[in-house]
Amino acid sequence: MKRFKIYIITLCLLGSASCSDLLDQEPISITHPDVFWDSQANAEQAVAGAYGLFKQAIMNQSNFLYWGEWTGMTFMNSRNWIVGYIEGSGNYVLAYRDASINWKNFYRAANWAYTIEQYVDKMPVELFDSQTEKDRLLGEAAFIRSLTYFYMARIWGDVPIVEQSIESSDQLITDEGFIVTNPRVDELKVLDYALEAVNKSIGLLRYSTPGDSKWAITANKASAEALKAHISLWYASRDNNNTQMIDQAIAATTSVINNSGASLIDYATEGKEGFDKMCVGQSKTGLFEINISSGMNESFRLSQNDDNHTGLTLNYPVWPSVNTGSSPYLDPEFYGNEMMATDSDRATDIRKELFFYEYGTEPDYAFLLKYSHSSQDSASEDAYAQFSESNILIFRLADMYLLRAEANARIGNSGPAISDLNTIRSKANVPDYTGATDEEALIKAIFDERAIEFVGEAQSGYDRIRMNYFDGVPWVNQARNTKKGYFWPVHPSIISVNPSILQTEYWRGKL
Repeated sequence: MKRFKIYIITLCLLGSASCSDLLDQEPISITHPDVFWDSQANAEQAVAGAYGLFKQAIMNQSNFLYWGEWTGMTFMNSRNWIVGYIEGSGNYVLAYRDASINWKNFYRAANWAYTIEQYVDKMPVELFDSQTEKDRLLGEAAFIRSLTYFYMARIWGDVPIVEQSIESSDQLITDEGFIVTNPRVDELKVLDYALEAVNKSIGLLRYSTPGDSKWAITANKASAEALKAHISLWYASRDNNNTQMIDQAIAATTSVINNSGASLIDYATEGKEGFDKMCVGQSKTGLFEINISSGMNESFRLSQNDDNHTGLTLNYPVWPSVNTGSSPYLDPEFYGNEMMATDSDRATDIRKELFFYEYGTEPDYAFLLKYSHSSQDSASEDAYAQFSESNILIFRLADMYLLRAEANARIGNSGPAISDLNTIRSKANVPDYTGATDEEALIKAIFDERAIEFVGEAQSGYDRIRMNYFDGVPWVNQARNTKKGYFWPVHPSIISVNPSILQTEYWRGKL
């Protein structure tokens, strides 16, 4: 993926390029049908590039943690001064994190995926090993397009939809010489667009099996169904518990559970070995992951810098000395730590031991272990010259059980909801749930389970919005929620280039 170079024009209507820069450019074509779109090998390269662009979008400056983890305030206090804006006042003014409020990298990934769909669809089937292989490539591209729009809907809410392949700067200028504008579209329409793409993906892809060389690091039918489950349940939560969408979420999660070939990690019996396999990736429980592997030339050096997720989550003994000033710790006042301390059922929760370094001792010495897996650089004598080997887990099987539990809880099916909840609890040596069975109580119980199960996987921030559960988040209040202040602001440079883009109500006049 890193070696595949895609020459894509920055979208003036979506990104931060100035109008004068755009008008000075000669039209640039990124696609040459007679040269590039002439073989399965080239189509494979193109799809690899789309995965790479999505990977860049979420990993750039560790944005996936800023969007989906720190906002949830469940376990980890990063002690990062920039995150302090979120954990404290929640104003999201990230002094040198412009990329966190700029959606251009997502549009680059979505545009390239859309381009692949258009050109591969026109390629004769004779250029591929089989119709199945052509379908697979089309399905993976549609999956990436859907995934990028779903991320944008969760981060910004209303976003523009671009239903064309941007191949030339000419496409961004009208015949009269004006910049093409593209306004934000209602969040539900964005979700409809993402659902259309993922349904296309499901229809084209086939199930895979653990052990396959591309298992979980490229999309298969189960990956697409997992994405559909997330989109459907998010849609339901944004549309007054839309029962049709809830039913779709239940159907999608059930299909994954029954047909994916994936299985749960039993932390109680598999212990550290099972946990390590899950984090390194392509384990039996993975559905879709961002590949981080030195053996595949897809890794990076472990670094304490705060612009990467290892620097934001690890401490000694991964680093040579304890850093109590800017490395993360388990803040005892954060929601998850209080929940684990006050809920007697959590006394035997094995995830405290497996997921964290020295949980329950000094908070300054405890940190997340999900991104601690590494390999020594054989070319260096420095013991701390390490390459990261921890995948970024996007979807895995436990997620499907808890999403299905949430969907059932929303429509009053407490029995199936509790059954799925207990399935996940049992794998961590946690007793069966015996609390109240009304929707509010079950949503809290499911949120609590997701908080510990997916800690560090950038789920809790989105869970807060979808489940409308903001206990323990001081920056949230009703007035702010009314103006959609739980979404991230749009980068002002985008609005200056494209005046049809309106800032989210809460952020108007604040940036």
